[in-house]
Amino acid sequence: MGLLASVIIPVLNEEKNLGSCLEAVFSQQTGFEFEVLVVDSGSQDRTRQIAREFAKDHPLRLLEVKAAEFGHGRTRQFASEQAHGEFLIYLVADARPADNRWLRKLVEAAQKDDRIAGGYGRQVPRQAAGLLEKIRLKKRKVSSAEPAEAELKKAEDYWLMDPLDRIAFCDFDDVSSLRKKSALEKIPIPDAAWAEDLVWSRDCLLQGWKIVFEPESVAEHSHSESGRYLFRRGWVDQKAAAKYFGQVYYPGLGQALAGFFYSVRQMLKDLMAEPAGFAEKAVAMLKAPSICGFEVLGRYLAALEPWPSAGLDLVKLFSRAELFPKNARERVALTAFALGDCHQKVILAQPLAIINYKVKARKNSELRFGIGIKPEAFKVRTEPVDFMVAIDQEPVFRQRLEMNAENLKGWKEFSISLEPWKGREVKLSLVTASADEKHGWAGWAAPRIVFRDERPGFSWKSFLARRAERFANPAQFRHP
Repeated sequence: MGLLASVIIPVLNEEKNLGSCLEAVFSQQTGFEFEVLVVDSGSQDRTRQIAREFAKDHPLRLLEVKAAEFGHGRTRQFASEQAHGEFLIYLVADARPADNRWLRKLVEAAQKDDRIAGGYGRQVPRQAAGLLEKIRLKKRKVSSAEPAEAELKKAEDYWLMDPLDRIAFCDFDDVSSLRKKSALEKIPIPDAAWAEDLVWSRDCLLQGWKIVFEPESVAEHSHSESGRYLFRRGWVDQKAAAKYFGQVYYPGLGQALAGFFYSVRQMLKDLMAEPAGFAEKAVAMLKAPSICGFEVLGRYLAALEPWPSAGLDLVKLFSRAELFPKNARERVALTAFALGDCHQKVILAQPLAIINYKVKARKNSELRFGIGIKPEAFKVRTEPVDFMVAIDQEPVFRQRLEMNAENLKGWKEFSISLEPWKGREVKLSLVTASADEKHGWAGWAAPRIVFRDERPGFSWKSFLARRAERFANPAQFRHP
């Protein structure tokens, strides 16, 4: 049998891990030939030298990319294009195959079905891992001993999921994973700054491929995490979750505090159940609040808007709005939800509902908003929803949203110039109507009036968001 697989290992300053990792890779008992590609992105230690030493006696090629050109998705795609194997296996240098079946089991799992695009293996903590490392890994699907297969019968099923469920459904982990070259030729690894594995899995599933989890392919992987690392990891996790799945973990400070206390309680509960000595548990319990706190803080700050526009936020002004008809208070509410991969603050208005604002139209101002229907409504109604904007009772915008899969994929965004009314105080009306007034769940997403010629006032939240981004430094954030 010819060359069947290529193992791809991106590295940066991994002299303490790479040798052990390569020894375990080249000890695999496979029954087929495979090669290894080590992809270095500017190491300053002995990483490249270690790779060259292995290359003398093993089928290993060393590829190099400039540090500034590294990207989690971009670099893996580059290496994949240089690989000769039919099955492309991805590993990180601080993960070590746990036995000599790791590679064979991953390939065998992908060979079971032509519709399988890729798969990923089980992760277990290293022998020297601390209690908190073990607990955090146990919470993840990659630690499961049960095989799993993900497949969509209809793409619509994906868009009907809650964002957290989408993330879980698309689970895929490049710590130890496989992609078929035939699938990769049709769906390349995205040039994503983070979560390239989840995004690739999502794209494959939406195009009718399958993703499998193979627990018999086992890699040892765990590492201690500093507070700065956990903050940065929380920050990039939130940015990727919002951009690709519409998930905002903590939309407000109250939710962040609740999430922190919940995480600490769960971690302490799990610690108590671990078979360990009192002293080891006591040390872990003291660390638990900071572990949870740094991650929650990173996620919360990443969700803040760093560069707001000057203007009026109609969501914040909702308490001043006049509602019609009389029972509209029961039919209109403030909330937030994702439609497609975009999470927004929303005024939810079940038809028939009219929301009236008194506002002054300034020079060079415009009304911006999105419209959409909450995904749950698609399960219980068929009649379309009509959206209308009126100014001083004169309709200036009309749009009908049908109950079809296309309208599940994202908000419809619009803007209306207020120039014809500049200098005047006007009545601005947001109207929803439908022949079916049950289960309407019609959403006005982030409605706001933007003053194009003005700068926004100082905001502590925006200031913190910008400082957090500088601290997280996502362009330089790498897996340990």
